[in-house]
Amino acid sequence: MMGKCGYAALRQMCQVVLLVFLCSGYALADEVILMNGDRLSGKIIDIKDGILTLETGYSEPVKLKFEAVQQMSSTEPVELHLNDGEVLKGEITTSTDRQAAVAAGPGREAVSVAFDNIAALNPPPKKPVTWMGNITLGGNLQDGNTDSMNFSAGALAVRRSENDRFLINVLYNKTEDNGESTAENTYGQLKYDYFLNPKWYLYLNIDMLSDEFKDINFRTSVGPGFGYQIWEEEGRALGLEAGLSYTNEDMDQGEDTDWLAARLAVNFLYKLFDRIVFTDQFVIYPNLDDTGEYTLRNEAALVTDIGASWAFKLSNIWERNSNPGSDLEKDDFTWILGLQYSF
Repeated sequence: MMGKCGYAALRQMCQVVLLVFLCSGYALADEVILMNGDRLSGKIIDIKDGILTLETGYSEPVKLKFEAVQQMSSTEPVELHLNDGEVLKGEITTSTDRQAAVAAGPGREAVSVAFDNIAALNPPPKKPVTWMGNITLGGNLQDGNTDSMNFSAGALAVRRSENDRFLINVLYNKTEDNGESTAENTYGQLKYDYFLNPKWYLYLNIDMLSDEFKDINFRTSVGPGFGYQIWEEEGRALGLEAGLSYTNEDMDQGEDTDWLAARLAVNFLYKLFDRIVFTDQFVIYPNLDDTGEYTLRNEAALVTDIGASWAFKLSNIWERNSNPGSDLEKDDFTWILGLQYSF
């Protein structure tokens, strides 16, 4: 049997082991020293948007302004993203105020980095750039006293990365009454946006239109400009654009023309209810060669989600030409009810 002395010795040994374990854990923890001298230990999770997040293990993660950090060190390799785009991986120590020494890595010697040159630490991986969009089919068929047919097909595809956005938009409409075509037109748009920062961007836009009953064989409008993204988030988006555009109009019967125009556009999306989204794309081209003349196009739509990537889409397209030519109306309105599939 173990005597009292044996129990006392065993208890002391356990206390020593526990103390060594706790001290080693503390010594191996990451450390952050603030400008005011406060010293915090734990695990440095990340640095983003000027905020350092430290996980302590005994409380909720601590959020610290990175500008208030004087020194920091890590016991495990971290990923540093610098302002110039360079990425460094390795353990970090701080030998001088607001300077991080990054341990040597494969093919690289140890380097020293000023805190002011650190854009982020352990940022989340970037989402892969993918295409998103939808395909819409609509139409109706009436037989009896009146034989009529309407068909429409449209497709929209958008690729959005951190620095740019590419858009492709196509819409085709055809209407027949009693076997005779009364409307047939095709609209297309190609657009590239390059973001200077999260809000401002430069763009290059191409609009194309073919409309048999407006005597337009092919009209193209090409030009650059700039935009401001007010919102771009889940459930709402709003962008304003202004620029210049060169328009060339190839007429089927009339005289071909070309002109320089300004371009003003608004792109709007808002989630009205859980399953209903309203969208509106408005663009106007004031003619700079002939003041007072302009063309515009506005496409508004209500999209009702019915599940599994399918939705009903009700669209209204308003097209206006201030000087359409003889025997032509200035305004054209088109209503389309279609079934939309999103990808």
